[in-house]
Amino acid sequence: MALAEIVEQGEGTTRSEVWDGDQDIFHPYRDEVAHYYRFVELKLGRRYRRGDTPQSGPTGETLAIDYRSVHPMRRNPRLTDHPVDSPIRAAQAEFNHTYCTLLRSLEQAFNGRPKMLGAAVGTMYTLKAQAQSLMQMPGGDDRTAGPTFEYLEPELRR
Repeated sequence: MALAEIVEQGEGTTRSEVWDGDQDIFHPYRDEVAHYYRFVELKLGRRYRRGDTPQSGPTGETLAIDYRSVHPMRRNPRLTDHPVDSPIRAAQAEFNHTYCTLLRSLEQAFNGRPKMLGAAVGTMYTLKAQAQSLMQMPGGDDRTAGPTFEYLEPELRR
Protein backbone atom coordinates (compact mmCIF):
# COMPACT_ATOMS: atom_id res chain seq x y z
CA MET A 1 0.00 0.00 0.00
CA ALA A 2 2.73 2.51 0.96
CA LEU A 3 4.81 1.70 -2.10
CA ALA A 4 1.74 2.13 -4.29
CA GLU A 5 1.27 5.61 -2.79
CA ILE A 6 4.88 6.52 -3.54
CA VAL A 7 4.58 5.33 -7.13
CA GLU A 8 1.21 7.06 -7.55
CA GLN A 9 2.68 10.35 -6.38
CA GLY A 10 5.68 10.05 -8.67
CA GLU A 11 8.14 10.67 -5.87
CA GLY A 12 11.51 10.06 -7.45
CA THR A 13 10.46 9.10 -10.94
CA THR A 14 10.59 10.76 -14.32
CA ARG A 15 6.99 10.13 -15.23
CA SER A 16 4.79 12.38 -17.39
CA GLU A 17 3.48 14.53 -14.50
CA VAL A 18 5.47 16.71 -12.14
CA TRP A 19 2.58 17.03 -9.67
CA ASP A 20 2.00 14.55 -6.85
CA GLY A 21 -1.79 15.03 -6.76
CA ASP A 22 -1.92 17.07 -3.53
CA GLN A 23 -2.30 20.78 -2.85
CA ASP A 24 0.85 22.56 -1.70
CA ILE A 25 0.26 23.00 2.04
CA PHE A 26 2.16 26.30 2.16
CA HIS A 27 0.66 27.64 -1.08
CA PRO A 28 -2.89 26.23 -1.33
CA TYR A 29 -3.48 28.03 -4.63
CA ARG A 30 -1.06 25.68 -6.41
CA ASP A 31 -0.58 21.94 -6.72
CA GLU A 32 2.27 20.21 -4.95
CA VAL A 33 5.32 19.24 -6.96
CA ALA A 34 6.60 15.67 -6.44
CA HIS A 35 9.84 15.38 -4.43
CA TYR A 36 12.00 14.47 -7.41
CA TYR A 37 10.85 17.56 -9.27
CA ARG A 38 11.50 19.79 -6.25
CA PHE A 39 15.15 18.87 -6.67
CA VAL A 40 14.91 19.69 -10.38
CA GLU A 41 13.49 23.10 -9.40
CA LEU A 42 16.47 23.71 -7.11
CA LYS A 43 18.96 22.57 -9.74
CA LEU A 44 17.46 24.76 -12.48
CA GLY A 45 16.46 27.72 -10.27
CA ARG A 46 12.82 27.85 -11.44
CA ARG A 47 9.45 26.64 -10.20
CA TYR A 48 7.17 24.38 -12.17
CA ARG A 49 3.87 25.87 -13.26
CA ARG A 50 0.73 24.31 -14.68
CA GLY A 51 1.40 22.89 -18.13
CA ASP A 52 5.08 22.14 -17.48
CA THR A 53 6.25 18.59 -18.03
CA PRO A 54 9.41 16.65 -17.18
CA GLN A 55 10.51 17.24 -20.76
CA SER A 56 9.88 21.00 -20.74
CA GLY A 57 11.36 21.55 -17.31
CA PRO A 58 10.16 24.29 -14.99
CA THR A 59 9.16 27.55 -16.70
CA GLY A 60 7.63 29.37 -13.73
CA GLU A 61 8.96 32.03 -11.42
CA THR A 62 12.65 32.23 -10.59
CA LEU A 63 13.58 30.34 -7.46
CA ALA A 64 16.10 32.35 -5.46
CA ILE A 65 18.61 30.20 -3.60
CA ASP A 66 20.92 31.74 -1.02
CA TYR A 67 23.90 29.40 -1.17
CA ARG A 68 25.56 31.35 1.65
CA SER A 69 22.91 29.84 3.95
CA VAL A 70 23.88 26.29 3.01
CA HIS A 71 25.98 24.53 5.64
CA PRO A 72 29.47 23.79 4.28
CA MET A 73 29.32 20.14 5.34
CA ARG A 74 32.32 17.85 5.00
CA ARG A 75 32.02 15.50 1.99
CA ASN A 76 31.29 11.88 2.83
CA PRO A 77 31.84 12.14 6.60
CA ARG A 78 32.71 8.96 8.54
CA LEU A 79 32.74 8.14 12.22
CA THR A 80 36.46 7.48 11.96
CA ASP A 81 37.08 11.13 11.00
CA HIS A 82 36.86 12.02 14.70
CA PRO A 83 38.38 10.65 17.93
CA VAL A 84 36.34 8.09 19.89
CA ASP A 85 35.61 10.58 22.70
CA SER A 86 34.62 13.41 20.31
CA PRO A 87 31.16 15.01 20.70
CA ILE A 88 30.84 14.91 16.91
CA ARG A 89 31.50 11.18 16.80
CA ALA A 90 28.99 10.60 19.60
CA ALA A 91 26.36 12.62 17.71
CA GLN A 92 27.14 10.75 14.48
CA ALA A 93 26.85 7.40 16.29
CA GLU A 94 23.47 8.44 17.68
CA PHE A 95 22.37 9.50 14.19
CA ASN A 96 23.44 6.10 12.80
CA HIS A 97 21.45 4.32 15.50
CA THR A 98 18.35 6.34 14.58
CA TYR A 99 19.02 5.72 10.88
CA CYS A 100 19.14 1.96 11.41
CA THR A 101 15.97 2.13 13.52
CA LEU A 102 14.28 3.90 10.60
CA LEU A 103 15.48 1.28 8.12
CA ARG A 104 14.20 -1.51 10.36
CA SER A 105 10.80 0.18 10.77
CA LEU A 106 10.49 0.60 7.00
CA GLU A 107 11.48 -3.01 6.41
CA GLN A 108 8.81 -4.17 8.84
CA ALA A 109 6.19 -1.84 7.36
CA PHE A 110 6.81 -3.13 3.84
CA ASN A 111 6.90 -6.76 4.95
CA GLY A 112 3.59 -7.33 6.65
CA ARG A 113 3.43 -4.81 9.49
CA PRO A 114 1.99 -1.68 7.82
CA LYS A 115 1.35 0.03 11.16
CA MET A 116 5.13 0.41 11.51
CA LEU A 117 5.00 3.09 8.82
CA GLY A 118 3.69 5.57 11.39
CA ALA A 119 6.64 4.81 13.67
CA ALA A 120 8.98 5.23 10.70
CA VAL A 121 7.59 8.68 9.91
CA GLY A 122 8.14 9.77 13.52
CA THR A 123 11.71 8.47 13.35
CA MET A 124 12.27 10.50 10.16
CA TYR A 125 11.63 13.70 12.12
CA THR A 126 14.12 12.62 14.80
CA LEU A 127 16.67 11.84 12.08
CA LYS A 128 16.09 15.26 10.50
CA ALA A 129 16.74 17.06 13.80
CA GLN A 130 19.90 15.02 14.42
CA ALA A 131 21.19 15.74 10.89
CA GLN A 132 20.52 19.47 11.28
CA SER A 133 22.35 19.50 14.59
CA LEU A 134 25.35 17.73 13.07
CA MET A 135 25.47 20.17 10.16
CA GLN A 136 25.77 23.04 12.65
CA MET A 137 28.70 21.49 14.55
CA PRO A 138 32.10 22.88 13.50
CA GLY A 139 34.07 19.99 12.03
CA GLY A 140 37.56 21.21 12.90
CA ASP A 141 38.23 22.86 9.54
CA ASP A 142 36.18 25.24 7.41
CA ARG A 143 33.46 22.60 7.14
CA THR A 144 30.74 21.43 9.48
CA ALA A 145 30.26 17.87 10.64
CA GLY A 146 27.47 15.87 9.10
CA PRO A 147 25.55 12.62 9.27
CA THR A 148 27.43 9.52 8.13
CA PHE A 149 24.54 7.15 7.29
CA GLU A 150 26.60 4.17 8.40
CA TYR A 151 24.70 0.91 8.76
CA LEU A 152 25.06 -0.93 12.04
CA GLU A 153 24.52 -4.66 12.15
CA PRO A 154 21.67 -5.49 14.56
CA GLU A 155 24.03 -7.08 17.09
CA LEU A 156 26.02 -3.82 17.28
CA ARG A 157 23.00 -1.66 18.05
CA ARG A 158 22.01 -0.74 21.60
